[in-house]
Amino acid sequence: MDKTGFEELFEETITSSLRDLLGESSMRAILYHLSLERFAKDPKMFDQKLREVLKAPAIIIEEVIIKDLFRRLDLMYAPTGTFDFQKYANSARDVYKVQEKRRHG
Repeated sequence: MDKTGFEELFEETITSSLRDLLGESSMRAILYHLSLERFAKDPKMFDQKLREVLKAPAIIIEEVIIKDLFRRLDLMYAPTGTFDFQKYANSARDVYKVQEKRRHG
């Protein structure tokens, strides 16, 4: 099954954010240890695996990823309450779908 447009955008955002924060070799090591073939397909699984690998710092990295994702979608990131990676990722996916519908009629 091919990746959706959102999965491609999300995957690029994740790799780019990790690379910017930690460098190329650390980004590759983290993605390797996550053991997820399509890490952008399932935000919940990505969240769980990242927290297993990185423990507490995972939330900081996830917030950077979400900020970058929202920026790429021209959305304002305005966190409320406890940070929830899955909620923000799913909201971004919904916005992406609406933007694609408008773009393609």
